[in-house]
Amino acid sequence: MNKLSFWHKLAFITNVCWLAAWLLKYYTLISPGVLQSTILVNGLLIAYLVNIPLCLFTLFLVINKKLPAGLPRWLYIINGLFCITQLYILLK
Repeated sequence: MNKLSFWHKLAFITNVCWLAAWLLKYYTLISPGVLQSTILVNGLLIAYLVNIPLCLFTLFLVINKKLPAGLPRWLYIINGLFCITQLYILLK
């Protein structure tokens, strides 16, 4: 597994935590505890730190036509959509 594939998979996991953290803001899905705090830290801190630089780097690779072939297209498209949403919320 190449490094870019690993980082995109990690970004996808943290993006799912980001979505769960925003749902936890409005709904009590799980009781407060270790799982909830892990979701909040991964979603509200690590997702921004991993996804935004990764999407910028991937955009740079796409522009230069050097994107590796082993990466599923749906994965970087989903991460890109999450990145746009995160940037909108962060800059709003």
